[in-house]
Amino acid sequence: MYNDKDRLKTPLIRVTENGKQVFKEASWDEALDLVAKNMKKIAKKHGPECVALFTHGSGGKFFGNVLKATGSNGISAPSYAQCRGPREVGFIATFGQGIGSPEPTDIENTKCLVLIGSHLGENMHNGQVQEFSKLVEKKETIITVDPRFSTAASKSKYWLPIKPATDMALLLAWTNVIINEELYDKEYVEKYTYGFEELKAHVQQHTPEWAYGITTIEPHIIRETAREMAAAAPAVIIHPGRHVTWYGDDTQRLRVVAILNAILGSWGRKGGFYFPEGIKMKNMPMPKYPKPKRTWKDAHPGKFVLADLALASGICDATIPTPEKGCNYKAWIVNGTNLISTLPNQKNTLEAIQALEFIAVIDTMPAEITGYADVVLPECTYLERYDMLRTSKHKKPSIALRMPAAKPKYNSKPAWWMAKQLANKLGVGEYVPYDDITELLDWQLKKVGSSLEEMKKIGVKKLEREFDDLYLALTHYQNLQPTPSQKLVFIG
Repeated sequence: MYNDKDRLKTPLIRVTENGKQVFKEASWDEALDLVAKNMKKIAKKHGPECVALFTHGSGGKFFGNVLKATGSNGISAPSYAQCRGPREVGFIATFGQGIGSPEPTDIENTKCLVLIGSHLGENMHNGQVQEFSKLVEKKETIITVDPRFSTAASKSKYWLPIKPATDMALLLAWTNVIINEELYDKEYVEKYTYGFEELKAHVQQHTPEWAYGITTIEPHIIRETAREMAAAAPAVIIHPGRHVTWYGDDTQRLRVVAILNAILGSWGRKGGFYFPEGIKMKNMPMPKYPKPKRTWKDAHPGKFVLADLALASGICDATIPTPEKGCNYKAWIVNGTNLISTLPNQKNTLEAIQALEFIAVIDTMPAEITGYADVVLPECTYLERYDMLRTSKHKKPSIALRMPAAKPKYNSKPAWWMAKQLANKLGVGEYVPYDDITELLDWQLKKVGSSLEEMKKIGVKKLEREFDDLYLALTHYQNLQPTPSQKLVFIG
């Protein structure tokens, strides 16, 4: 990408010449002036809430900050709803907290790993793939459910070539076997769960024989694999997966995955799910964000009640004018995501784009969405820029620095610089209280006993956990993030 001759090289502005729309090269000042001018015009006419940000990657934090400073919270990542969003909602409904990223799966200590549509070895995080490889070497039980004979399936004790779109039936049948054969963690269920009897009653009809007619997995295999999970418990993981948006039943399917892990007692246990710890970096002092008068949900009354973050397709739908909507989104800022491909209904996306008054696209490479932009802003690649510090939760807290490894090519700029200039032009420069991102990074790092100078040398800094709570004893499960009932929830 760094050397690609087709990469975006300089700001572009759409103009009409001889009756044809073309892009002309522009200065950064000219391009950002046009973005600010249109954002101000729309804010004055319709309200700042009518500007939305679609984003993916590190730059989203910078542009999201500017959008919130103007009074809009219409910020979404298409990748969330199409990847792990339904999973998070399913686990929140069960445990009161989501899985997060990377997933806190204790694969290196598990005795049984169940992959249902999870392609370890072909995707997922590097650390999990390494742990999976060691699991294979130790010859621990791996159960892979996949219509394809995947890389993971080739390393598994059991490969269940399920009929596509029938995963829910298999999950319910496993739950039936584990409950009816009393293979579940009785102490855990009795003390720390709510709705077990209702769950038991619900799965009575979902026998392995019933599931066989739907999944094509033979009943004795369903029973045998369920017993393997229970024999390993609590060192068992029914992996929650990523890229989980498949059939429309995704939240409920992942809810069954969460419930299966709960009745086997693997949540917070060695070889199951550990409790990750991260470090929260402080932000430089700045004013409070203005409170938006409307949100994306106001355009969809009574819908998407489970969505915990702004739904990209919901914002797209709310951009198309209808008689009953008082305000539609009038401008899109699109950062690092090709909406023509990443939103699920392309015809709908194109209709929404045609209804927009303005669209700006930020990216490193041209894509289909670039062709619809009024302004194109070329971001430099990750090799040429600083990004925000990475502080993903893991077994130990860590801080990772992304810093330039090469000089920026052409007239491209990092996202933080674009956001800083745009904030100034919008009159909200106080929300970006630094002139260079290195000031912010050094300020944040010094708050946790490090510095930019140190991080430039070591790249990644691991810290010790504040508490010895990687795994919690059963008697300590009340320290979990509570659901409204104060227990793990199996119904509702």
